[in-house]
Amino acid sequence: MVKDDKRLPFLIAASFLGSVLLIRLSVWLAGSAESEFAAAAKAGIMPETQFYVGSNIILFGYHIHHFYIGFLLLCIGGWIAIVGSEYFTRTHAALLYGAGLGLFLDEIGLLLTWGDYYSSLSYLWVLIVLALFCNIIFFSDFWHRVKQNMVRSKKKSPLLLLLQKNPLLLSGIDRVAHLTSHTERVRHVFTGAVYVALCLLIVFYPQFFYIWVAGGLVLLGGQYLVRAFLEVKHETS
Repeated sequence: MVKDDKRLPFLIAASFLGSVLLIRLSVWLAGSAESEFAAAAKAGIMPETQFYVGSNIILFGYHIHHFYIGFLLLCIGGWIAIVGSEYFTRTHAALLYGAGLGLFLDEIGLLLTWGDYYSSLSYLWVLIVLALFCNIIFFSDFWHRVKQNMVRSKKKSPLLLLLQKNPLLLSGIDRVAHLTSHTERVRHVFTGAVYVALCLLIVFYPQFFYIWVAGGLVLLGGQYLVRAFLEVKHETS
């Protein structure tokens, strides 16, 4: 990634963080999460008020959360980035996308916990997204080197060496992969099932997300520690 390419990710990250901080401060100052409308929403009660704009927004009797506005901004920003526009540039699309993502994720805890706006899940997802943006903006060279090291390490993989010594097994795997790659339905069904299963596990068992992320980081960290140990051992031998 060239240096100029980091401008748009930086704008998305800045817009994202700014929208999260601004909307959370606004909700806290206005007391929107503790209002009578918020209490009615948690209880599953339809408010009698048809129109109200204040600490909350009620239109036609429906409670309009700001994640709806965030979703709309995501759609507009995505449309501009993909289709293009005479009046808006990719810079505008980046700002809209970041702001929309911030408004949406600010209420992700509310969506997953049936009404708890101050759920720790919202803070967790915001931190995860910010970490991803920081890696894209500031550590892209580092991850590029990691990718190169992983590619080089695969050449010395015991599994790869085993497959190279067994051409029949390798040809059988290639044939299965070839058939599967031409079966769009199989690939889509498998991918969709995995994503749905992960989403259901996270929704019904939020602690699974912590375990999944922690386990992945532990495995990744262990892989690099073992690799560093083997490299030192190889240099000293």
